[in-house]
Amino acid sequence: MYRAVIADDEPVIKMDIREILEMNGYEVVGEALDGFEAVQQCRMHKPDFVILDIKMPLLNGLKAAEIINREKLSNCVLLLTAYGDKSMAAEASKADVMGYLVKPIDENALIPAIEVALHKQNEINKINAECEKAKQALEARKLLDRAKGIIMDSRGMSEMEAYHYIRKVAMDKECTMAQVAEMIIFSNH
Repeated sequence: MYRAVIADDEPVIKMDIREILEMNGYEVVGEALDGFEAVQQCRMHKPDFVILDIKMPLLNGLKAAEIINREKLSNCVLLLTAYGDKSMAAEASKADVMGYLVKPIDENALIPAIEVALHKQNEINKINAECEKAKQALEARKLLDRAKGIIMDSRGMSEMEAYHYIRKVAMDKECTMAQVAEMIIFSNH
């Protein structure tokens, strides 16, 4: 079950959105009347998605979205507005949101928008995880290459012998080759 935070300074709209979400199997874990409260609710509950009205007192939805995204407080931000103009949509795209809906909101518009946004965000999360994994593998490879160079110089080994030496130490110490490489590099500085 996906968890949501709703932020709108109009209680009736907030209540309508809550009802639509709950009827469709979503759990509303927090509500807010302004952007500041929305950020606080997201910090407290770490929802799967947050629905923010753009025009709210204290901190508007665009600024709240920026904070929520920067702090990674929710996987997905959708914005609501009573205004359908292009300049507002352009501002929303700068805030790195996954959806933009114009009021009045009904179930036939809201639920598909949420489902598409969540699906796209899950795809983005997978890509980011793969990138992070590749980055870590590259860093480990760089460490291993430096450590092999040190071993080759200090022990007069070939590259293959240095590799096998590091691998054997890693197996003997029950750790990764990257960890052994770090120790070799550290001990030679």
